[in-house]
This record gives sequence, C-alpha cells and structure tokens, in this order.
Amino acid sequence: MMMTMMMMMMMMKTFLFFTIFLIEGHMGDEAVSVTGVAGGSVIFNFQYKDKISVERFCRDADDECIQAQSHLWLPEEKLTMTDNKSVNYLSVLIRNLTVNDSGTYEWKDNKDWSKEVKLVVQQEPCCGRSEEQTAYVQGTAVIHCRYPKTNHDYSKQLFKEQNGSLEAIFTSREASDPRFSINLNHGEEHFFTVTLTNVSRHDEGLYFCAAHGKMSIRYSLLFTEIQLHVTDAPVQSDLSVLIITVSVCVILLFAAGLSLFVLRRRCTKTKGSKSSDQRSTVEIDEINSSVYYSSIKEQCVQKPVSMNTVYATAQLPTVLSDSDPYTLAMKS
Repeated sequence: MMMTMMMMMMMMKTFLFFTIFLIEGHMGDEAVSVTGVAGGSVIFNFQYKDKISVERFCRDADDECIQAQSHLWLPEEKLTMTDNKSVNYLSVLIRNLTVNDSGTYEWKDNKDWSKEVKLVVQQEPCCGRSEEQTAYVQGTAVIHCRYPKTNHDYSKQLFKEQNGSLEAIFTSREASDPRFSINLNHGEEHFFTVTLTNVSRHDEGLYFCAAHGKMSIRYSLLFTEIQLHVTDAPVQSDLSVLIITVSVCVILLFAAGLSLFVLRRRCTKTKGSKSSDQRSTVEIDEINSSVYYSSIKEQCVQKPVSMNTVYATAQLPTVLSDSDPYTLAMKS
C-alpha cells in the first residue's frame, strides 16, 4: 500500500514536471510581432537561459543567417548581432528598414531550440529620415523627435552610436547624463524633444530617436537619425568689427543731423511767427494812429478858430493923456 502511494506520487510529480516543461516550451516558441518604420531601424534584445548556446540569427528558415560579432554597429552591415555571454544577452540590429524586410526571424542554437520574432515594416510620413544639426560648444542643442501615433504609449529613448554600439543615453524614465532632459508634453502632435545643455566636442556624433517596447523580448524602434555637429561659436573678425563700428557711427551722425535739422526748422517757424506778430502789431498801431489823427483833423475842420474874434476881444491899454510917452516919463 505504501509502495503504491509512493509510486503514484512519483508519477504525479513526473506528469507535473512534463506539463510545466511543455508550457515553457510553448511559451518560448510563441512568436513576438513587432512593427517597424520604413527608413528606420530596429533593435531586438533577448536574454536566454544558461543551458542555451545561441549560434545564429536567421530569416525565413535559414535563408539568411548571421552569427554574433564583436560590435553591434557596423556601418557597412544591414544586419548585425552581438552576444554578451556574461549576462546571456543577445542584441540584434536591423538598419535601413524597407517593406521587403518584413518577415519571420529566429534565434537558433545548435540543437532544436529557437526563438521567433515577426517583423512588419510600414511606411510612416513622420519618420524614417536622416537629419543634420549644428550646436556650439558650451551652448544648448534641442533634438526634435517624431514618432508614429501607434507608439504614443511607449517609453521614449535617445540612442547614440559610440564604442561600436548603440547606447541608450536617455530614456523617458532616466538619463545616463544629467545634461539631458526630455519634454513629452506635446499633445496630439506625437513628438518629443530632448535638450542637451553645456554642449562639448564629445557630444558630436550620430543620434537616434526611438521608442522602447517590451514583451517576451525587449525591442527598440528607431525612427529618425540625427547627425549632430559641434563647432566653436562664431568669432567676429577685425574687419567685421570695423564695419559694424563705422555703421553705428554713420547711423548716430545721421540721427544727430536729422535732429539738428528738425530743431532748426522749429526755430525758424518760431521766429517767423514772432516777426509776423510784430508786423501785425505795428500795422495795428499805424491804423490806430491814422484813426486818431483823422479824428483830430475832423475836429479841427468842424470847429475852426476865428482870428477876428481874437482881435475883437483884445483891448489896447488906456492912454492917460495926449502927451507922448516921453513927456509922461519926465513928469513922473
């Protein structure tokens, strides 16, 4: 009886282990579907178990296969893969996507294990372009990133090509460099901006606007490629300084001359008005004088002085005697 129960327990454990194995195998074989943008790129990241030794990454049942390489970013290669064996982490980069790149891709080991991912490439008017931008040393660079509407809820990223790989220097959750900041508040316009302050020569390089998705594998969709050039701020030459100085002096002289001209015109108008007032006053005085003298003349004409009346009124002194004045004097 005891033996029978032990055998039944062992059979149940075996069945349970086998069931879990089948479930894990089925989940492991489940294909992941990812939608990329024509003209852009895509990065697949997959962490495998210790017992698996991934040999290659293939497209459409061994038609095109690649093996792991030392660098993920190889400008002359469209499809590259790296294998970080210290953390069992695979990364695959497919660049310059076209609609023809749509299909099924697989990671494979040297036995029967495989991991599928289905890639669908679509045309998007917002994305898939290459741009160039210039920033000045110790200045500020603002990178504008557009993305498809379907990726609105994805975590946003900014990659930079350096050290033979593509490194995520910024995500919407954290930044590897405090000089970077992100602004996601753009409503329905579907773009975000990344601001880089205190730009240095080291910041020059190739950047990628991206969005990050996560299912059974992690992936990043790269939408726009930006080549950032860093130069010194323009310095004005001695000739430029001279031209600017002369131009300012000419403008100041012209302004001064114009002010003097306006002031002189105002003074001339003021003097002219004063002279006119004086002339008007003189004319008024002359008119008043003429009127006054005319009235006097009229009075003279109306009341003439009679000479006869004067002579008639005057009386000669009375003569005391008929003697002459000399005799009268002697008598006295």
